[in-house]
Amino acid sequence: MSTPRECNEYVLGTQDAELRRLGFQHRLWSRQAAEAWETAQFRPGQRLIDVGCGPGFATTELAQLVGLDGVVVGVDASERFINYLRARAAAISLPQIEARVGDVQTLDLPAASFDGAYARWVLCFVGDPASVVAGVARALKPGGVFVIQDYYYYRGAAICPTRPVVRQVFEAVDQSWRVRGGDPDIGKRLPTLLTEAGFEVKRLDPLVRVARPDTALWDWPTTFFANYLPVLVEMNLITQPDADEWNEHWRERTADAASAFITPPMLSIVAVRRESR
Repeated sequence: MSTPRECNEYVLGTQDAELRRLGFQHRLWSRQAAEAWETAQFRPGQRLIDVGCGPGFATTELAQLVGLDGVVVGVDASERFINYLRARAAAISLPQIEARVGDVQTLDLPAASFDGAYARWVLCFVGDPASVVAGVARALKPGGVFVIQDYYYYRGAAICPTRPVVRQVFEAVDQSWRVRGGDPDIGKRLPTLLTEAGFEVKRLDPLVRVARPDTALWDWPTTFFANYLPVLVEMNLITQPDADEWNEHWRERTADAASAFITPPMLSIVAVRRESR
């Protein structure tokens, strides 16, 4: 069990249920990550950064990509997640992983020493995303590539057919991140932040998926809201009756083959560090 202090470091927590959810989430979105890494030409022998790596599900795949001649540095504020990554890297023989506890808003990495970096669902949670982008820019070599996948309109998620409580809950999630310093629409700001930090944005692609009942992707919101509705109630952003109505609606949609869940819209960004600023 994580301590209350550890849980409070993250909007979504670091408890066992969240760790399991993150593993499931990565499996569902690993293809989209791999496609962006291929566009960025991440390859064997490179030195990469996994920014806000969490328990390191993407980190281990990046490590397999760069091989024993490469290095992947995973940085995350959660000591519990970093310890999990260290244990997992040792268990599956990935010595090229360096897992570090640290604030991604104050990255302490050697300047101009990495070939690439990856951040997924990180910048939407931090209070100062510009400092994260600037820190990555300092750490990358000229020509290094920064891949970011993050939300640009979280409230754009939808359930079909819908009820008013659906919009209420998505707005509550949005507010819960904002009151803790995050920005669930950060994608709208990222092209400017990247340009100001010395990057050239090479690719800017929308990333939206549609889940249907009886598919693995349908269980993505199922697991998220099972963990997070109690948090929204605790934060007084919704009431328990609201949560009960949401659960009733979700059960109805799960039983209806005509239902659909449209994921919150994201951007997949590939940006290259310019030669000079």
